[in-house]
Amino acid sequence: MDAYEEIENIIAKKFGKDTTSRKSVGDFMLSDNHAVNVKSNNVEKSNYSPNMISIKKMHKWVFEERNDLSFVFVDYRLEAGSIKILEESDLVAIEHIKWECLSIEAQGYGVIQKTGELSVDIKQTKRDFYLGFLSEYQRYREKERKKHDAFASRFITDPDTIDW
Repeated sequence: MDAYEEIENIIAKKFGKDTTSRKSVGDFMLSDNHAVNVKSNNVEKSNYSPNMISIKKMHKWVFEERNDLSFVFVDYRLEAGSIKILEESDLVAIEHIKWECLSIEAQGYGVIQKTGELSVDIKQTKRDFYLGFLSEYQRYREKERKKHDAFASRFITDPDTIDW
């Protein structure tokens, strides 16, 4: 079992729960409509921008189906082949995570990444989070459009000019 799976199991057990399948929205469920993702970070490695969740899964679960999604952030290190948890956050609802520490990057339809120190505002609402999401998604789409336009500019528009 990989370290992240072990940590997911440890955290789920603290809540009296079992972990879910890899395809689920969360690593474990607090209830039928409250998923929890455990994000583990080995402090001895360079994890520059860890993936949190795909925007497609997040949007469907939180905003279309009106469910809850929370995260637990865990810092750990390996000592003599065992996991030593150094720090563990409380449950953090996705809507309380400020966009200043998040970004949407290219993988599939896009993935939310944690790009800086965790910044939480417990007064931030789901609506506030969603407005930030819309702004960040627009930035992501523009960046992707430019990337695709640059690639498309290399296309040979007259295939008859190619010596096949």
